[in-house]
Amino acid sequence: MTELIIHEPLASRIRTLAAQQQRQPEDLLADLVERYAPDSHPQRPEPPIYPEYIPRPAESLTDDDIEIPDDIEDKEDYRRAARALAPKLYEIAREYWQEVGDEEKLALTDAQLDKLFWLIDPYGVPRFKHEKGTIELPHDPLEDFIGLIDTDDTLLSTRVRETMNERYKKPDS
Repeated sequence: MTELIIHEPLASRIRTLAAQQQRQPEDLLADLVERYAPDSHPQRPEPPIYPEYIPRPAESLTDDDIEIPDDIEDKEDYRRAARALAPKLYEIAREYWQEVGDEEKLALTDAQLDKLFWLIDPYGVPRFKHEKGTIELPHDPLEDFIGLIDTDDTLLSTRVRETMNERYKKPDS
């Protein structure tokens, strides 16, 4: 194996571009060589073009990597949503790691994060799966709200009006 020496400032530009694309510099260079090499793979289709504002879905996120809550009925739809959301969460996580100067976590690839990443806590701190059970997340008030409206009553607006009238009822004079 032969090593290729790339001098600064070109090496710095390659590292910066790779980090922006959340890729390893070697992968970026391999794609560059593939693009400019004689067409040796005519049957290989071009990858789909994603505008910069639409992140590429996390295609390496396997079904085993996605933990589905028991109460979810449409599991495929949940997996599809998880794959679409993952790159956005990774971007937020990387912004946090950039701010705090955590180079080790900042260097993680999307494929590595697919295996390790859990959530971003309410304080904006990215958390990994191995942290489950070691940190206590605050109670989610939306769960209480869902419990209030999760009813068989189809006339919920009527119930709300009745409750409000009862609550703010003027005392009999």
